[in-house]
Amino acid sequence: MGNRPCRIAAATVLAVLAGMLLGAPAASAVPPDYTTSEAGNPFADGWYADPDTVVYGDRYWVFPTTSKSYAEQTYLDAFSSTDLVNWTKHPNVLTKANVSWASYAMWAPAPIQRNGKYYLYFAANDIQNNSSLGGIGVAVATQPQGPYADALGRPLIDRFQNGAQPIDQDVFIDDDGQAYMFYGGWGHANVVKLNADMISLGTHADGTVYKEITPAGYVEGPQMFKRNGKYYLMWSEGGWTGPDYSVAYAIANSPLGPFARLGKVLAQDAAVARGSGHNSVVNIPGTDTWYIVYHRRPLSETDGNHRQLAYDRMVFNADGTIAPVTMRVRDDFADNNAFGWRTYGGTWGASGGRYAAANSLGGKALLDTNFGNVTYDADVAVTSGGGDAGLIFRVTNATTGTDGYTGYYAGISPAGRVVLGRVNNNWTQLQATAMTVAVGATYKLRVTAIGSSIKVYVDDMVTPKINVTDATYPTGATGLRVFNAAAAFDNVSVSPPVGSGTNLAQGRPATGTTACQAAEGPEKAVNGTVNGGNTDKFCSAVTGAWLRVDLGASRAINRFEVAHAQAGGESATLNTRAFTISVSADGVTWTQAVNATANTAATSTHPVSVTGRYIRLNVVTPAQNTDIATRIYELRAFG
Repeated sequence: MGNRPCRIAAATVLAVLAGMLLGAPAASAVPPDYTTSEAGNPFADGWYADPDTVVYGDRYWVFPTTSKSYAEQTYLDAFSSTDLVNWTKHPNVLTKANVSWASYAMWAPAPIQRNGKYYLYFAANDIQNNSSLGGIGVAVATQPQGPYADALGRPLIDRFQNGAQPIDQDVFIDDDGQAYMFYGGWGHANVVKLNADMISLGTHADGTVYKEITPAGYVEGPQMFKRNGKYYLMWSEGGWTGPDYSVAYAIANSPLGPFARLGKVLAQDAAVARGSGHNSVVNIPGTDTWYIVYHRRPLSETDGNHRQLAYDRMVFNADGTIAPVTMRVRDDFADNNAFGWRTYGGTWGASGGRYAAANSLGGKALLDTNFGNVTYDADVAVTSGGGDAGLIFRVTNATTGTDGYTGYYAGISPAGRVVLGRVNNNWTQLQATAMTVAVGATYKLRVTAIGSSIKVYVDDMVTPKINVTDATYPTGATGLRVFNAAAAFDNVSVSPPVGSGTNLAQGRPATGTTACQAAEGPEKAVNGTVNGGNTDKFCSAVTGAWLRVDLGASRAINRFEVAHAQAGGESATLNTRAFTISVSADGVTWTQAVNATANTAATSTHPVSVTGRYIRLNVVTPAQNTDIATRIYELRAFG
């Protein structure tokens, strides 16, 4: 995958050679244009981390760390694809057997092509001081898939410089041909120039070799790319084993900076995955289509090394800033695999672009998600049997067995019905509706669950077939199930809820002015609750405080609601008195939709008829008295 336009340009010289070496088909006339890995994340099988990317000819390449214990990290694999859907694994592209000084902890490979050769930069041995052997090395090969061999017989960088541990290297060739390497752990980032031979270091204009460029918040994992003449530096923050691992970025006019932190691009999603970080980026050649490639940890995994490869769409605002990335949950099974799915009973297999289940009494396949309010779509076809097949959601405690879980199930049956039930190791039918269901025919099945409201749609996405109220299970995993039937499933999509009456802002990425304290950040204003106590709010004592929410896509909005201090149990004198709410399609040009000048309500309601992706609440007068702090318990936007 090409994360730098200059890499792509350098690689095209060898396009024919790369295709011959790998038997690659010709590049598609229509370049990849996806919202995410439509065929499912993870897109590769196994535990991997720290992916770096490049385009060689008509192939996208991913070179990751093998995510095992340090002692087992003695080799590197690679993956390649012509379409970002079907991936070929290339094992052992570099092993410690070909690096005399490397013993373990081979990390974060960085690929690039030049001089008719393929270079792979890597870290090894996780050195803790300058007396240890290890650091950043460089290997070379005559073809993208290797095998790569050590080019120097020693590390290229083997000392701490400016406090930076020599790990997490990233190589970038600018339009003028100058090559740079960005690297560094332990909270420090350096940039060095690479000479034309790509295996020795040059000097900066001031005669130094190592220039520190550490931005605020930096921990590790730098990544450099160029777009529209601007230099983007991305890096990872937080702890790599923790849920706070995330990606931030800066933009500069030079590859040497200065790099002033602009904000986070990617962070964990409690419904999708934790520990999302150490990224690279992909630019589809000849387009302005970009993806962020990164690793993340499934929600149920506690082993720090259990990390997987994923990618999602990366979108730029009109001013060149990057919109917060949404980790989407999709699977159209176009890759004919079911990576990320876990089965409980029955026989399951992906082929022909569908996920098929043989006839069983309750076979289940689950994604490792944890959605409460959700819209869950899938195409369902009952291929044989008189039972039913469909979607399970808000699932916990899954085991093998007919009703071996707690949660809900919505299914269709050739017996002529749509059914919704509640399960707790036994079955309770909530509602059934008559409907003609033909064996072998495909139906779009949708569940929208918001709080206690559960609606089931079949083909008609406007009028639900089933509409019930049940608050027994608030959150859990999403999956598929068959009962006394065989079925095929396709086009799975799990997301925050859509439809009339849906709070479009809930759970969406939020930013704002500096919080009163760490526990009162902007995310508290979109967490869906006002009953978590005095810290279940966004609080900011900044004059002209603001709160901004990214809805992820342009949405029609017919009502705003704002829950103020009194809604959260504080004094009515602290309710926000004067504020505006504006919307924007691009995050740059804003249209004011609400202008409240004398609010006293605990929760204010504002009917509107607007469309936008971004919402911004600007505070004019934060309270009824002279208190300077803004308190917003919830900002809601309804479609």
